Amino acid sequence: MKVVTYNIRFGLGLDHKIDLRRITDTIRDADIIALQEVERFWRRSEQTDQPEQIGELLPDHFWTYFPTLDLDASTIHHKGKVKNRRRQLGVMVLSKWPILSSRCLLLPQMPTFSVTGIPTGALECVINMPSTPLRVYCIHLSSASVAERLAQVETLKKMHEMIERCGRAVTTDTAQSHLSEAENSALMDWDNGEKPIPVPDHTLLLGDFNFTDESAEYIRLLGEPDPSYGYGVNQGSFVDSWLVAKQSSKDSSTWWPDPPGRQPGQPLRIDYCFVNTELASSILQAWVDIDAEGSDHRPYWLELDLEQ
Repeated sequence: MKVVTYNIRFGLGLDHKIDLRRITDTIRDADIIALQEVERFWRRSEQTDQPEQIGELLPDHFWTYFPTLDLDASTIHHKGKVKNRRRQLGVMVLSKWPILSSRCLLLPQMPTFSVTGIPTGALECVINMPSTPLRVYCIHLSSASVAERLAQVETLKKMHEMIERCGRAVTTDTAQSHLSEAENSALMDWDNGEKPIPVPDHTLLLGDFNFTDESAEYIRLLGEPDPSYGYGVNQGSFVDSWLVAKQSSKDSSTWWPDPPGRQPGQPLRIDYCFVNTELASSILQAWVDIDAEGSDHRPYWLELDLEQ
């Protein structure tokens, strides 16, 4: 199975042209795709619906989208008729297997003074893989400040723990409910006549985290490494897939400043896939597609064998 995460910067490439086909051609071989900075109805991208376009360009993938920024883009036409549209920016997950459920998690935002601040978040998906159900998060953390990212990491950890405890998106057990509640639940048909959504044991955290592997945020998410055994000693914690991959590419940098003078003026590794400890042995390869030119980020790829 191949997995990729890619901050596409709304398709704005290194040649400063917007080309979504260039984006999708780069990632179409992936089984699961996590995209950040996908937008709808912005002037800079010619008022297009990018999630819909990307879905059309990858017709063999299921998809879902979560706008973390949602502003008015409506217009008034003849005789006062309103055409309702929202100017949005957010994250998107695509999968070759059905996405059984998704939950949207908005992360804390702090006021900023000298840099742009926008709301960011995570999209949690349960994917119905043939071998085992999988929980996938597509995440975009703030680029504004360490303090904001630390607060976001804490919220993300708490939300993940809450989701693990409450289980599937629709939580009901009519067999143990009060009789009247069981009758009402059956009448409402909350499951829509379908099988209950599975509760996955395995989790991937994919996305643009805007921190390096030497940062306080990285340690806060993964925990302090043990001096002898490193990260991921405790069951249920997360590890950096790059560190446990059996093979990896030479260059791990996923973001290059564009324009080149932009701070900090050097490439950084800020896009990751973190996996739960039980998945660590399944990571066969990890690599960065350094030839991709569709964004200021580069796609980060994983190959996993979930049969191990």
